[in-house]
Amino acid sequence: MDQLPEEPRRREANLLSIEDTRSEMVRYGIPAHESVPNTLVILQKKFDDEYNAQLSVYAKIMERYRRKKNKDEMTARAVKAVENDALALKNYPKIGTLVDQVKNNSTNSELVVRGLNEATCKAFLHAMETNSSVIALDLSNNDLDEAVADDIATLLKRNHAMQTLDLGSNRFNSASLIHLAPALASNKVLTGLSFECNPLTTQNNTVDLSGFESLCSTVLANTTTIRSINLFRCGLNVEAGRLLSKSLLFNESIIALDLGCNAIADKELEMINIQLEENRQVHDRMQSKLFTMKKQVQAQADAKYEEKRKHDKEEAIAKWHDDNAKIRQTQYEADAATEAQRKLEECIRMQNIVLEKEAARKLRDDEAKAKAEAKAKNSKKK
Repeated sequence: MDQLPEEPRRREANLLSIEDTRSEMVRYGIPAHESVPNTLVILQKKFDDEYNAQLSVYAKIMERYRRKKNKDEMTARAVKAVENDALALKNYPKIGTLVDQVKNNSTNSELVVRGLNEATCKAFLHAMETNSSVIALDLSNNDLDEAVADDIATLLKRNHAMQTLDLGSNRFNSASLIHLAPALASNKVLTGLSFECNPLTTQNNTVDLSGFESLCSTVLANTTTIRSINLFRCGLNVEAGRLLSKSLLFNESIIALDLGCNAIADKELEMINIQLEENRQVHDRMQSKLFTMKKQVQAQADAKYEEKRKHDKEEAIAKWHDDNAKIRQTQYEADAATEAQRKLEECIRMQNIVLEKEAARKLRDDEAKAKAEAKAKNSKKK
């Protein structure tokens, strides 16, 4: 789309000159005998209908343009990302091999990655977006910072297999949490998260709780999947403790929370411990119910399996008897046919013997008769 149309403008009937009004009345077929106020009302209605129709067409054109522009920008970013990733991995063959394994889903379910810099980390995270083999990912001790937070957020939105993520001992700060919090809130797979030894409440060497507040309000207060969070030595002060304790009042999923080496007040720690204990009790009850349900389901499955096995055995036995009966019947019929054939052959043989004997007897009789006749002839001659 090389040239965009101009945005439609709404026309005002009461701003027209007399000549223009008459011209528009003719164009729209408005009778000339209408009064001026009625004419203006009718014209304005026509103008508004025309404007709304043009605006609808304009909106559709602009929407197509925005979609195409976004698609082109996304394609360009994807191409640029591939180029940057290839360039980043060029001098790090080990990381490149790992990225290939991640793309091919040929890694172990628990993956620990060390020796990343900003560029190679981005390349690795891009590969992880579609990975389904890694269940637990450890990116701790890589000196990562805010520069890769957005890429980690994209990973959390797109990866649906990873259940635990360890970001400990890096340099993720308040601004990093601004990127990560919405992604963590939308993720429904993650059960374990570690920010151990990250300056989560600082920005440019000053205290900044905006990122931690976003983490508390959007993630900790609403998550139903995360079970454990490690916030050991993350620079949490008294106010951060208040935000944390307040957010946990609405949470029922977190049962393990490490808050060691932070400056949280005892009152907030006590409230947090109470909430965690309540969550653990709820979790234990749920686990107990799930265990009971699993046992019941397993018992039902075992009963169905045993019933099916018994039914299959009975069917197998019945089939064995049927098959044997068919075999015996077939053998009986074959034997009967063989016996009938034998009897037929024996009958034919006996008939042949009788015929042969009869023929021999007749031959002897004929010979005896011939001899008698010859003898009688000889007697008469004498």
